[in-house]
Amino acid sequence: MSSGNLVLPGNTTAFLWSSELDAAEHIFATYRVTSPCSGEEAALGMAMEQSASTLYIKGYASPDMLEDWTIRVCRVHTLPAEAASATVPEYFLSTEVYAKQAAGGGSYEIELAVPAHLLRNKPAQLLNVLVGELPRLGFLTSFRLSEIRLPDQFGPGPSFGQTGILHLLDKEHGPLLCRAMRPGIGLDTEVMAALNRDVLVGCFHLVKDDELICFADMDAYRYHLEKMIAVRDEAMQLTGERKLYLANLFCEPDELMPRWELACELGVDGVLVAPFIQGLGVLPVLARQQQMPLLAHNSFADILSRHAAWGIDDAALCHWLRHLGADWFVTPGPFATPGMPAEASRRLIEAATGECSSLRPMMPNLQGGKLPGGLPGYLEAVGDKDFMLIVAHWVDSHPDGLERAARYFREAVDDL
Repeated sequence: MSSGNLVLPGNTTAFLWSSELDAAEHIFATYRVTSPCSGEEAALGMAMEQSASTLYIKGYASPDMLEDWTIRVCRVHTLPAEAASATVPEYFLSTEVYAKQAAGGGSYEIELAVPAHLLRNKPAQLLNVLVGELPRLGFLTSFRLSEIRLPDQFGPGPSFGQTGILHLLDKEHGPLLCRAMRPGIGLDTEVMAALNRDVLVGCFHLVKDDELICFADMDAYRYHLEKMIAVRDEAMQLTGERKLYLANLFCEPDELMPRWELACELGVDGVLVAPFIQGLGVLPVLARQQQMPLLAHNSFADILSRHAAWGIDDAALCHWLRHLGADWFVTPGPFATPGMPAEASRRLIEAATGECSSLRPMMPNLQGGKLPGGLPGYLEAVGDKDFMLIVAHWVDSHPDGLERAARYFREAVDDL
């Protein structure tokens, strides 16, 4: 589709919201953009680019055939000039589409209404329609999808969520302590298993594979899972506590179901997937089977969310993951630090755990340099105890050794 949709039809009614339309049949998305064009022109161009941009082709197409398929502009609000923290150069292509040069311009908040049947409850369509080719439009010099409101039926939602995860551990509340398998590459399986055993005997609640681990074939995957499950079971015998092991399920499309089925067969307690690498659809495909909780890993996701002027808001991504079936989500790096504004943290947790009809709340997964002294801050940022901490460096580097360090951290958690 052409990027030059700023040549607008004489009648733009098909791209404008009307009170006669049914809000329940639309999905509403809010964007913050900067453009050399007026906000109305930018909004119309965005709506056209991502839906039925060409309304009339003599003998083939007419507006009455396409008006049910058009994205509608609901609202355009001009923002203060300083709202654009970073922009890219504009461009206007040498085609008739770009014959009109822009004048004025500014920063805008734009709300669009997307026909729900354009998405059809398909995860790939979320990125395809709500973002798609919008960032390549020459008249958008900054772009951020800041809010999205999906209907409850868009995806299965978490099969376990916070309560289900805690139930697997026979616990009423967290925090939960998990060691990531670091280093995730280069160690023999036996050494990895010994590390997992000692941290679990030291009373961590669970362990998980590192995101970087890669398996040559199914035999290697089976061997790894069997070893990690064996030390999980040994730790349960020694401590008298339930323990969990989360297996890496980052893999190619043709490997997904065979590895998932093997993990189910062997008794793995949960898996981590990379929805922004493997595709958002990996979540509902597995969640609908209700076999084990899913950890939606943040691999690649930060390139979509970290820049304030380009990408997708963290809370919006979190909203997607919850609807699509994630049980755990990974909080951004600056979460629970001064680097993340309190309002952004609040919106993130609200998207993950707030009231959302029948959807279970996800469990926040905090990672990156966590230590016992930080527990009050983590608790304040989340708002309750039902979260998981990924801890590796603190216990790995402790002078008293891994097992004792794990016990010290667990004692701090139990004293909350």
